[in-house]
Amino acid sequence: MTKSAANGTDTGAKAGDTVQITENSSTMHFPNKNEVFYNKVQVLNRDLSITMIRLHGERLVKERREKAEKKKLRKIFYDNPDNFEVTDKGKKKPKEQEPDFMAQAKENLKSTDWTAEVQSEDAARRLYRSAVKAGSSDLPPSPPAGLKIMDCLAASGLRSMRYYHEIQNVDLVTINDLETPAINLAENNISQNGVDPTVVRTRVGDGTMLCYESRNGVEAVRPDPRGNTICHPSFPLKGRYDVIDLDPYGSAAPFIDGAVQAVADGGMLNVTCTDMAVLSGNHPETCFAKYRSMPIHKGRYLHELALRILLQSLESQANKYGRHIVPIASFGIDFYIRVFVRVFDSKAEVKKSSLKIGYVYQSLGCPSFHVVPSGTFTGKSYVPSVINNTIGVDGKCAETGKNFKIGGPFWTAPIHDLEVVDEAVKRVENPRDYGQPHDPLPTSKRLHGLLTTVSEELSDCPLYYLLPDLASTCRAQVPPRGTFLAQLEELGYRVSATHKEADAIKTDAPNDVIWDLMRNWVRLNPIAAKRERKGETEPNKGETAGMLILEKEPKFQCEFKVKKNHKLLNRKKATRYPLNPEANWGPKARANVTATMANVEEVSKRKIAEAGLTTSNQDDAKKQK
Repeated sequence: MTKSAANGTDTGAKAGDTVQITENSSTMHFPNKNEVFYNKVQVLNRDLSITMIRLHGERLVKERREKAEKKKLRKIFYDNPDNFEVTDKGKKKPKEQEPDFMAQAKENLKSTDWTAEVQSEDAARRLYRSAVKAGSSDLPPSPPAGLKIMDCLAASGLRSMRYYHEIQNVDLVTINDLETPAINLAENNISQNGVDPTVVRTRVGDGTMLCYESRNGVEAVRPDPRGNTICHPSFPLKGRYDVIDLDPYGSAAPFIDGAVQAVADGGMLNVTCTDMAVLSGNHPETCFAKYRSMPIHKGRYLHELALRILLQSLESQANKYGRHIVPIASFGIDFYIRVFVRVFDSKAEVKKSSLKIGYVYQSLGCPSFHVVPSGTFTGKSYVPSVINNTIGVDGKCAETGKNFKIGGPFWTAPIHDLEVVDEAVKRVENPRDYGQPHDPLPTSKRLHGLLTTVSEELSDCPLYYLLPDLASTCRAQVPPRGTFLAQLEELGYRVSATHKEADAIKTDAPNDVIWDLMRNWVRLNPIAAKRERKGETEPNKGETAGMLILEKEPKFQCEFKVKKNHKLLNRKKATRYPLNPEANWGPKARANVTATMANVEEVSKRKIAEAGLTTSNQDDAKKQK
């Protein structure tokens, strides 16, 4: 039978001994009796990854051209003797300060259509490969280097095949998995999907070892146990991977150290973690062991904190090798998190790492929190941060007098490059304008909503409040979210929602302003008598947090009268925070590799029997073939 990933419905079509699942450009063939390891939840993950890799590929072409243009401008400048004078010591010296060649290069190329440039290079690459395969003696010019992509934990290879079909300008896609049955299944699907085996290469092996061997470039990777090489002999490649995709079942922690070394300078890491029970604080000791960070158990901002813990782990591992990360986009989706980061070589940026990693001080009495960086810059050197009374009074919460608990370290710098995210929104909104293969993507509607909410998010304000949590603390009604956010903005603060939590408030306003707003809200909307009785003094506990907060007078008054045309009340139309499309929308059980291999062998034996072949004449048939 055949299943469609776009809607997850069974079409009822029979296909012999296999179950066929089609996802956009690729069709997977599974043994009929095998429990097919396919999760429709991850279609969005793959669509998102394809979108981000396409943009990354264009950016690499753009940066390569800009560097070449800069080099050309510099040569023109230094070849002109009128630009120099000779000093008393006989040395050449520029008459004026050397121009900013990179700025000039960007200006010269600003009107370039980079999508068209990528398509042009892709066409040249296909022409060159066809000529080599045909054994032509008159080869066209060798095209510039394309993308080298590693699918480190590929399983059946669906993600890799979609990368091949739907991303242009690709030189190499490595399908790697530790299990031979998984790679056998992937190779079977490659042969049935029109995939070029000189571009998409399979490998059986440990993903961590593949990363470590790739540190000196793909040319340094040894053949796998079956003798398969990373690159086809007709198309040798050099250099580290431009994209490494880590999408494990569980934590990516074991693969991070190798991945940050194996990716090229300026390359991209795509990392998924599904161990949300660990990252959200249910098992803090495990989180610290894997990511070297303590989560806040039952923290209201757990989804974003999980993202920032993962980014901190990536940064810390990269720093050991003189490298640093730049987050491109970070997502909390369904039951997992997914981040896209670029990795650069720069010892100067590594020194600034303490400014981008910090801790959260969470009040034990209320939702108030304070984020403190690990270090500060004095103008000459980097020194540890100093805790002062800005995070409380005598080390206690200024609102309730309760102690703080400390979470972290975690990434405190921006988690999105909004320029890239905005461009991604345009691509998903108008796929026909960009001529990408196999667009629109299967989950384009939901993908557009996700990217739109991320584009509206304050990425440089760590963590957030939940409006129902603020109201619950005060025993008050929950204010309308749009009105509350708009009132905060009218007070002069930046404010936004988040892409994961519909009731979240992300802002640069301090805790006391948030609570003053709640005091004003309670003044205008008094607490009901029933709720007020619940908020009375609790036995042996003294006054509740809500009573302690509300007994203080607000420093300002506001009436929550916001104009109807306020931008926060009239947002762009998008599918934000969609409900799960069906029951049991979540992770599946881990694939049973032994069962998979048994079913593959069973199908193979049945086909041999139907063909009337014995074991001996089967071997003869193989030899003749």
